[in-house]
Amino acid sequence: MNRWVTAPSNKHRQVRISELLAVIVILTSSVVIAAEIEERTIQTDGEKFALSAPKEWPAIETRRTPGGKAYFRLGPANTNFSFQLYFNERLPNATNAPIEKRMERFVEAAMRPLVENSVEGKLEMHRFGTEKDGVYARLTDRAPKAGEYLFYTRGMRLVGTNVLGFELVSKDKDFSALSNTQAVVESVKVDQSKRSR
Repeated sequence: MNRWVTAPSNKHRQVRISELLAVIVILTSSVVIAAEIEERTIQTDGEKFALSAPKEWPAIETRRTPGGKAYFRLGPANTNFSFQLYFNERLPNATNAPIEKRMERFVEAAMRPLVENSVEGKLEMHRFGTEKDGVYARLTDRAPKAGEYLFYTRGMRLVGTNVLGFELVSKDKDFSALSNTQAVVESVKVDQSKRSR
């Protein structure tokens, strides 16, 4: 008999049962979370977009940059993160450069000033989404003051011919706010309802 293969002990059976229960709890939680998602819309100057967000989040806030450009804040108040969307972000000009590389360069340029004060000391680009059409980088503040956010994430995703930018400041050591943000960003699509009328 192979010495690495043994009959399961009671301890192993208990571990397997608790693993099975943990999986059931996770799956049940996912179903509950999925049931609490609702579709919302954002009207920009040139386009209407639909996205899915948790039902308990308050209405999407429209704000303006000092230059007057609209951006949209999502997420509940008094939480461990703040999340903003920017539609049709201007990418750096580059001839014959694929748009994916231009998005990476945009994120890198926006975050470069923060690298020096980060734990990581360098930027690492990550792809996300089922089509891998999104990119983001995340930095950890080396010396956050009391009450300040610990992480800063900046990213972009293509939505049709639109470039969607997003920013996330968070305290989520477990990446939960980042996961929620990515799910919302990935759900964004051009709203076809106004076109069909």
